[in-house]
Amino acid sequence: MNWDAIGAIGEVVGAVAVISTLIYLAVQIRQSNRNLAEATSASIIQSFASINSRISSDEQFAELFIRGRDDIDALNPVELERFRAFVQDILNVAVYADGLEASKSDRAAHFDAVNVVGSLYQTHQGFRAVIDSLEAATPRNLVERFRSITPSYSFIERKSDA
Repeated sequence: MNWDAIGAIGEVVGAVAVISTLIYLAVQIRQSNRNLAEATSASIIQSFASINSRISSDEQFAELFIRGRDDIDALNPVELERFRAFVQDILNVAVYADGLEASKSDRAAHFDAVNVVGSLYQTHQGFRAVIDSLEAATPRNLVERFRSITPSYSFIERKSDA
């Protein structure tokens, strides 16, 4: 066998190795992206679960939440600050989820966090007041979008006795 033949075989083997490596890396990157999307979706869901847990496990906070969402003037300064921080937590989840959607990173958040917060904004004066006060620090014109949302996420409200 001459050196030219050995060189040609080496080039073919090298090309096959490079192609095999590129295919392997493409599969690994795709799997890594899927895992990241699932983890991100789980993180958004966990954030909302934590928010819901706070309301459902602390009766005193649930009362503060109900009073604050309807009228922040019904809150004393400490309660107002607690309510504001809570609304900001909810807004932060929506900002994060909206950023992922804008970057096309994750569409599997299981529900539209922006619609949930937009629906709260549209239906509760207390949420609207707090979120409006945070507009300057909210990216991607999110608060402006809340103003134009038609609420499609419904909240269970107690029916009045008539």
